[in-house]
Order: sequence, then structure tokens, then C-alpha cells
Amino acid sequence: MLDRLKALTTFAAILEEGSFRGAARRLGITPSTVSYHVGELEAFLGAPLLRRSTRRLAPTELGLEVGREAKTILAAAESALGAAGRAGGQLRGTLSLTMTSALIGAGIAERIAAFVQAHPQARFRLDVSDAAADLVGERYDLALRAGTLADSALKSRRIGAVERVIVRAPAYRTPPGAGPDRLDWIMLESMPPKRRLTSPAGDEVEVEPKAVTTVGSLEAMIELCVAGIGIATPPRHRVAGELAAGTLTEALPGWSIPPIDLYAVWPAAKTESPLRRAFLDEALRSWSPPKR
Repeated sequence: MLDRLKALTTFAAILEEGSFRGAARRLGITPSTVSYHVGELEAFLGAPLLRRSTRRLAPTELGLEVGREAKTILAAAESALGAAGRAGGQLRGTLSLTMTSALIGAGIAERIAAFVQAHPQARFRLDVSDAAADLVGERYDLALRAGTLADSALKSRRIGAVERVIVRAPAYRTPPGAGPDRLDWIMLESMPPKRRLTSPAGDEVEVEPKAVTTVGSLEAMIELCVAGIGIATPPRHRVAGELAAGTLTEALPGWSIPPIDLYAVWPAAKTESPLRRAFLDEALRSWSPPKR
């Protein structure tokens, strides 16, 4: 049974990494051992799990089914081991976390470090991306996301909000008296196309900005804004240095944009992960993003 669990672990890693070598690196074994485990699993099932070519590796229909079941089995096994560790007084296992880059520099790294120091047997697999990951398909235990959540079967908890600011480079000139709908905007593709702003008179206004470019990351948004291509609405703490240095300045005097809500999101499961629950309770309950 243990050999088959090893084989399932290896096969799940192949599907996630997309190659035998990637799975080997992730698991700390050799590519030949990866190949052996797959061969043993295929021999046990009596059918191929992968289609192999010199350029491509793809699962068969049976491989897709086995991959889905393997993820469920391995998640349950990790949860059981975590529960056993907690019952013995220690949290154990790896928490797979994906988060928006809006949280870089917002104190999350310090929270993770403190959590690991408090629980030496806990480990993290951390991904930072402004694209929403498939939590179930990519085996993430927890996501930290910004903005309005889409309806789904995922569980969620609001953990705070991040202050945003409307900025431009000095090289980007705004026409006197121009409203937000007449300017060039750098848009983040993971965010909705419309913006809700507060006017100098205090009125809430919904605008559909003219996008001069659309980007996939906050880093690209900020860099293009510094280059003078248009205006942007990054988290204030992410551009504090640029504002202090004068490479960015606040655009649209008198206008403001509301903070963006932050959520912890995780897959619904029959068995709760003790590691995830502890991180939510210990690290995130008392955390708050930085203010201006």
C-alpha cells in the first residue's frame, strides 16, 4: 500500500510539474525513480496513464481520473497527518499558499516567519501571482485574494483591505480639469473593467477607464506608470518609495479610490486542515495591511 501511495504522489507531481524532471526536482528523487513509480502504477492498473512524445507529456483519460483521485487521497492523508501532529502538540506538514502581489511588503512575510518559528515542523509552498489559481487543481490549501470574489464553492473570510492611490509619473501630463474618463489608464487584467471613484465633491462615480495597456501583474503596472505611459491605482504601500522620491505623484487631485478588500479563500473539504486553520487563526486574525 505504501508503494502505491508513493506512486500516486509521484504521478500527481508529474501532472502538476508537467515533466518527469520537474516531478523529480520537487520530490527530491531521480527521474529514473519517477519513471519506475509510473511504470509500477500503470502495471497495477493495466493501462497507460500518460501519452509521451519527445515534445509533450499528456495524461490519458484514465490518467486524468487517477490524477483527480490522487489529489483527493493525498490531501486527506496530509490532513490526517496534520491532525495527528496537532494531537501530539505540534503542527506538521506543508501549507500551500498562493497570494496576490498586492500583499508584498504588507507584513505577510513576517507573519509566515513568525508562524514557522512557532511551529518548527510546519512548511510553506508559496506562490505570488495576480492571476487566480485553481486551488483544487493545483493543490493549494489557501489563497489570499484582492477584490470582489466570484461566486463559487470555495470558503472565504475577509481579512482586511489595502489602501490604493491614483498615481502618474511627472512625464505624464493630465489636461487641466480632465476627469478620469479622459485619461490613459494602466489596467490590471485580474480586476474588473470599471472603477468606482470618489470625486472632489464627495460623490461616488463609476467610470470605465480608457485602457492604454492591460497588464498581468502589479509590478508591470507600476513600472509602466513610472515610465509615463498613463495613470494607475496600485496599493499605496507598493509605491511609497516612488511617491517619496518623486518618480510618481498623485494624479487627479481631489479624487480618490476606495480600498480594495482582501480575502482568505480555501477549498471546501469534509476534513478541515489543522495547519490552514491555525494559520488563519494565529497569523491572519490579528493582521492588518499597512495604512498611509
